[in-house]
Amino acid sequence: MSAPAFQSALARLIVDPDFRDGVRERRGEALAADLTPLERERLLAVSVDPGLDVTRTLHKGFRLGKLLAYLPLTRALFDRDTLAREIGEFWRRRPPVSFYFLEEALAFCEYLLERIEEGELEVRYLEEIAAYERAALELQRSRPDGSRPPLQVVEFRHDPLPLLAALAHGEIPAAPERRCWLFGALEDGRLEWRLAAE
Repeated sequence: MSAPAFQSALARLIVDPDFRDGVRERRGEALAADLTPLERERLLAVSVDPGLDVTRTLHKGFRLGKLLAYLPLTRALFDRDTLAREIGEFWRRRPPVSFYFLEEALAFCEYLLERIEEGELEVRYLEEIAAYERAALELQRSRPDGSRPPLQVVEFRHDPLPLLAALAHGEIPAAPERRCWLFGALEDGRLEWRLAAE
């Protein structure tokens, strides 16, 4: 048996709806050539099993919960429909590759910032807040080599103090314009931010 290829295809049936639909529609043609006949038969059976949809729903719920937990301030800026649309598009473009959800939250921040830069997404304060939460996650990212995370610099066009405080309570304020920077570092295991104004 080609266990890695089989396990990879099985996981893709759960996390990648396009792959699942392809296997359901094209049957064996959608599967890799290095699978044994028994592995192909099992994957084809799983692809049409009603339990697969339940497993997919559980996986999406867990993935969504982790993403929202890592990005509470970003989440507060969105209405429900826009957030659902953006997360759905992000997942479509980037199927999960690991269970390291901090990495996925970082990638979602990058996705949002790219959408803003492309002119495809306009949400008040989002550019500043997504950059801030990305920087905070970058500081918390595990570094197996034991190195210290680099200093993070986030540019704000609005006063970050009332903005961050309000978003932490789930409110969207009318923050005054103020060009400034937050410098973030990890000190003794704690995030430390320093404000510098123009």
